Amino acid sequence: MTAPAAKVATKPVRSRCRCKKIPPAPKLSYEAYAGRACYACGRALTTGAVLVGRATGHEGVHVLDVDVYACP
Repeated sequence: MTAPAAKVATKPVRSRCRCKKIPPAPKLSYEAYAGRACYACGRALTTGAVLVGRATGHEGVHVLDVDVYACP
């Protein structure tokens, strides 16, 4: 009989993208504005995306506020 595998505590790795300042909404790329890409590095987000905050902005009377996601 074998012993159960020991659980190893690992420190979660945080991406540097989360620490960058969120730009105004009009400055986001189309993919980042749609929530399909990281707002900081532009990489495609498939799973594990992290909600970092909200990009705000307006164009005339139209409000462009949107949730912003970063790499895991």
